[in-house]
Amino acid sequence: MAAFLSPTDIGSRAAEHCGQTRLDPTLGFADLSSKAASEIGFVYDKVRRAELQRNTWTFAIRRAALRPVNTNSTNGTNTMLLQPALWVASTTYFLGSVVSDENGTVWQSNIPNNLGNRPLVSAVWDEYFGPLTVSPWDTTGGTVYYAGELVYTATGDGTNRVYLSQTEGNTDSPSAATAWSATATYYMNQVVTRSSVAYMSLIDLNINQDPASAPALWSSGTTYATGNNVGASDGVIYQSVGNGNVGHDPTLDVMHTYWTNTGKLNPWTTVFTGGTGSVNWLQLGGAEFPMGVTITPLYIRYPLGTGPSSQATTRNIFYQPAGFLRRAPQDPKAGSQSWLGAPSGIAYDDWLFEGKFIVSRQFNVILLRFVADTVDVTTFDDMFCEGLGARLGLEICEPLTQSGAKKQQIAQEYSRFMGEARTTNAIEQGPVEPPMDDWVSCRL
Repeated sequence: MAAFLSPTDIGSRAAEHCGQTRLDPTLGFADLSSKAASEIGFVYDKVRRAELQRNTWTFAIRRAALRPVNTNSTNGTNTMLLQPALWVASTTYFLGSVVSDENGTVWQSNIPNNLGNRPLVSAVWDEYFGPLTVSPWDTTGGTVYYAGELVYTATGDGTNRVYLSQTEGNTDSPSAATAWSATATYYMNQVVTRSSVAYMSLIDLNINQDPASAPALWSSGTTYATGNNVGASDGVIYQSVGNGNVGHDPTLDVMHTYWTNTGKLNPWTTVFTGGTGSVNWLQLGGAEFPMGVTITPLYIRYPLGTGPSSQATTRNIFYQPAGFLRRAPQDPKAGSQSWLGAPSGIAYDDWLFEGKFIVSRQFNVILLRFVADTVDVTTFDDMFCEGLGARLGLEICEPLTQSGAKKQQIAQEYSRFMGEARTTNAIEQGPVEPPMDDWVSCRL
């Protein structure tokens, strides 16, 4: 197999460095008959996190828009905390549903009707690295939201809906339905209304396809007549070739006995899950969503002396995003044109990273660039996989081989992989310009 697809693949590279047999691809770290599997399984996640923090790997860099926490508001605009529930195999999750796995990693469904697909081992879940705090949507319409920000709306009966902004400069009301327009371009899973009926787009680049004219999805209990059109599970429109057509799945009719494949994609469906609000917001949770994500009050006991977020007299706090490991350079290309290599006067920021928070006098949005705790091996850079395999080999070499020479050899391999990673820009390398030097400022 050419690519690194799982932790077992990386673990096998570590075993090879130590002269051991590769891990069983099915049992992986759970192979009780393999000492190598046991040793690698114990240190894998610990070393993976350490290696992600050791260097700024480009594949692990993410960005998040963070608003200051407001926990002592007198007008009910308190910040809430996103609480993903543990993934359950028997639950059908919606597009946008957020869950956590047994290790605390947060995942977001990228398809509707997501049933029985375990996060990390299936492609229908993406790691979530967005905000963990949820602000109330500004009913005055005066707040402009960044892509990826979370807001909630409440009806006053104890229920709420959580939304994620899909666009920059978003001023739409999350719950306001978007009316279908023949001139607009819609993308898969976006929801519009047509004559007070809600439709979800089944395709990307959906232009001038009237939702009211789209055929309904095929149903096993419906009897179809000659010429009836249906939308099948493969996204294609099929036409019935006879009367009394019932119980015949169009996608399984390889002989075209009951259905003709029109070759056209079905653009819309009324069968969908999620809200019917603005296409610029993606609903993540609410009364109509399965148990996946809830919001709870955020009680701040530390740091002391912060907030409320409407002022800058005392410091404000920003909750670090999901999967945060450490800060990455906010502008790694700065300084590349400095005169004679001197600093150009970039302003200091006062961000203090304390516990789960960023403490700052800043009271507007922080656009944070950070290194994320990435666990999905299919997103890893190959050079990181090679380096991690060698680093794991260093950790397990002694208990497996008791060979100092072998350990030294693996250390050399590790250094080589890290050097090559920098050469190929898998590790971010470039000028990181400091603020104006104090000595230079005095001379000026």
